[in-house]
Amino acid sequence: MVIAKVIGEVVSSVKIDRLIGQKFLLVEIQNVTNDPQGSRIVPTSTTLVVNDPLGAGRDEIVLVVQGSSARMTDITATIPTDGLIIGIVDSITLDANAVFRKDE
Repeated sequence: MVIAKVIGEVVSSVKIDRLIGQKFLLVEIQNVTNDPQGSRIVPTSTTLVVNDPLGAGRDEIVLVVQGSSARMTDITATIPTDGLIIGIVDSITLDANAVFRKDE
């Protein structure tokens, strides 16, 4: 599981039947660091296209699973996917320091 930030949408009007109705987002994997500049989320420049059954929006921080884990839900068990948003993050804390809060 990785932490990622939604940075865009992917629209495909031509696709296999099993993917019709699926929403795709472009996400950038994030690192959570605790360095001299403080606890923070840092982009990695690694992007993924993932299925989004939860309705995440641009700039939201999300939890993403990849590989066989992405096909272990009722929604994705029969579709070809290897990336799935499984949660929208409310907060992240590292060493008792608030790194991220959705409402701020």
